[in-house]
Amino acid sequence: MNRDGTRDSKGRSVAAVGKVWIAAGGTGGHIFPALAFGRWILERKKADQVVYFSGNRPLEAEIYASQGVVPYRLPLAGSPLGSSSLTGRIGRWAGLLGSFFRVGRVVERERPDACFLFGGYVSLSPLLWCYFLGIPTVVHEQNARAGKVTRLAARLGARVASGWVECQGVSAFVPVGIPIRPMKAIPREEAAATLGVNAGDFVIGVVGGSLSSASLASLAGQIGASGKASLVIVLGPPPDAAPVSFDPMVRFVGRRWDMTPFYSLCDAVVCRAGASTLAELAALGIPALVVPWKKAADGHQEANARCFAALTGNSVWDEDDRPALNAALSRLLKRSRVRAAVDKEDSPNEALWRQGTRFSAQ
Repeated sequence: MNRDGTRDSKGRSVAAVGKVWIAAGGTGGHIFPALAFGRWILERKKADQVVYFSGNRPLEAEIYASQGVVPYRLPLAGSPLGSSSLTGRIGRWAGLLGSFFRVGRVVERERPDACFLFGGYVSLSPLLWCYFLGIPTVVHEQNARAGKVTRLAARLGARVASGWVECQGVSAFVPVGIPIRPMKAIPREEAAATLGVNAGDFVIGVVGGSLSSASLASLAGQIGASGKASLVIVLGPPPDAAPVSFDPMVRFVGRRWDMTPFYSLCDAVVCRAGASTLAELAALGIPALVVPWKKAADGHQEANARCFAALTGNSVWDEDDRPALNAALSRLLKRSRVRAAVDKEDSPNEALWRQGTRFSAQ
């Protein structure tokens, strides 16, 4: 993969390559780690160019645009297996076939030196082309339970890099961690002003992921009524059935792609178990109560939550057990910010990149 064989003090390959492909779509949980990794590649001059592939959901376009990135948009709005209607399944299979040919046209013009896939249906066509052409490929699996494309990639010989110490469904993988968006804490008052709320003595944030979570947002009123916080801020819109006022202690701040103000203001967080959110909370050391979404594919959020709890000591709560919420919140309030142990020299970006260099050297 490397052009001139330059090595660092530990004998590791560090020279830039010509072109790198990165495929990521679906939700922010796939896209933000991919964007963080791509940004790191260019900042460290590991490659001359990074080319992105995404699906065609409006949410995907919004996330990429928020970061100033224009990907190749494949005609995919979801996995063919995820549609309940015959028409929807046929349309998605047609989109998958169209994506395969579109990636083929791109590879004729811009053949990459290496490909990094961040899971999901968007990764399938780049995976197959790279397999056919012998292009070094690494799949980064953000979840503790591997998705279908990751499992297929492993069978095709791609190297799998896992965000956690486990990657169920894949027998051979290397734990590397999850690349996260660069964030630097800002003063509390500045963060509150940016979000349009009062700073509050103790602020609990509620995060439902890039797709939001109506059921989790509906808990905000119960969290506010518990008296455990002076303010509850919810990332995303209020539930459709909620009145405008909802609760005087609860404020909905809308969907935001710059998480710096939110994380800077929150003293603790109640969140779903999306891998990207958990990685950011672990890196920032923010106490968290994790509420896995039970309908997540293959139960991957349950697996993520378990790994996160083992890494950070935070708690996992079953949202069906409403009477236990106050006790769970009490445990949350007793925790202080403690960053998870991280080898700074071997960051997720560096470790993931090294999987590509090792793969191509074999």
